[in-house]
Parts: sequence; structure tokens; C-alpha cells
Amino acid sequence: MNPAAVDDGRVVVHVCDRVNPTLAGHDGREYTSPPHAPADALALVGLLLGRPTPPDHHHDTVWRCPVAGGQRTITLSPINPDGERSL
Repeated sequence: MNPAAVDDGRVVVHVCDRVNPTLAGHDGREYTSPPHAPADALALVGLLLGRPTPPDHHHDTVWRCPVAGGQRTITLSPINPDGERSL
């Protein structure tokens, strides 16, 4: 993925919680947001991380943090002009 592409248009936020089912009581969760402007997407990332994203890291596209029983991975993916998510 080209991180610079995040500045060119809308992005989606994808969240994946990988957890130990015995500890967490579930098999994990995944969510993909509707398209957002990059600044709004970074605000959502900050909420999901439980801390603001550092202002000097605006080209980051992947974050990880611990969650109860596992790990959360958050990624930003640019949206193609036709509205499809880029991989």
C-alpha cells in the first residue's frame, strides 16, 4: 500500500481484534468503517487505540495495541475513485 495515497482522498478504517476465545469469551471481532476523510479516519483510529494518533505519524497506515485476551490491529486503506477499497 502506498501511504501517500491516504492524503489523496477518502479512506476506510478496518479493525480486527484477534483474541484467545477462552480468555475473551468470544472469537474476536472485525469492522470496516464507511469511507472517511483522512483527518476523520485518524480521529477514529485514536478512539480505537484509546489515545490520539501522534501528529507526526500522519502517513502511518497500520497500528496495533493490546486488548483483553489478544491484540487489535487497525489499518487505513485508500478508496479508489470508483468507491472500492484498495488492498
